[in-house]
Amino acid sequence: MAESHDTATDAEISGASGGRSEAPVFLKRVSFDTFDNRDARDFSLTLRATHRSYTYSYRSRTFLCGINQNDYSESALDWLIEVLVEDGDEIIALRVIDPGSRMAASLSMQEKMYRKDANRLMEHILQKNEESKAISVMVEFAMGKVTTTLLHRIHIYQPDSLIIGTRGKGLGLQSLLPGSISKYCLATSPVPVIVVRPDRKREEAKSKRLANPLRQSYVEILEKSNSSMDFRTLHQSAQAEKPSSTIKSHFDR
Repeated sequence: MAESHDTATDAEISGASGGRSEAPVFLKRVSFDTFDNRDARDFSLTLRATHRSYTYSYRSRTFLCGINQNDYSESALDWLIEVLVEDGDEIIALRVIDPGSRMAASLSMQEKMYRKDANRLMEHILQKNEESKAISVMVEFAMGKVTTTLLHRIHIYQPDSLIIGTRGKGLGLQSLLPGSISKYCLATSPVPVIVVRPDRKREEAKSKRLANPLRQSYVEILEKSNSSMDFRTLHQSAQAEKPSSTIKSHFDR
């Protein structure tokens, strides 16, 4: 279970259902921030949000999810929230920033950007918690080498599982790219690793479209967009003019 060192006053925020209530669903705070401390050994920003009904127990689990700027890592986080997390669990969303990228622009500008990204990620997690599960959420942005920092955080937080996304499109370990973070974690992580493929997001969107009662067929859409002509008549005429078998007409020549 991760410990926090509060450096800011708690701020009340509403939950995924939207709207502010008298009793806030989540309490949000900055736990640790050394991004603007040049004397700090490590640059790090940590945000926390705790559901008002969250209670830690012996059944509570901690999930560490690796995040980067790619869509597939956020898809893995969404899957974690929707499928694995239950009341009493904790999510730690970790993004490791390469030190080289920090020096590519003004330090103050980069720090402002990272703080904005961290807050956006926190809001995304809370919005995805549509069932208002009583969980604790930590978002950490840390500076350092990705592989080294990730293993270091595993030893600190002692998570039950490590969740990571991959852009691999095939099945099995062979689909993971050589030198990828997901493959590295599978080989070196001291805790169980769950690799989430991005095609789940596409299938989810497809299922929602098919389940939509207002969904229109392709022919219906074309009919509306071509209201000046009788599309169905043209379609039937085209069908009548086509040979009954393309293969047969080829051999009859």
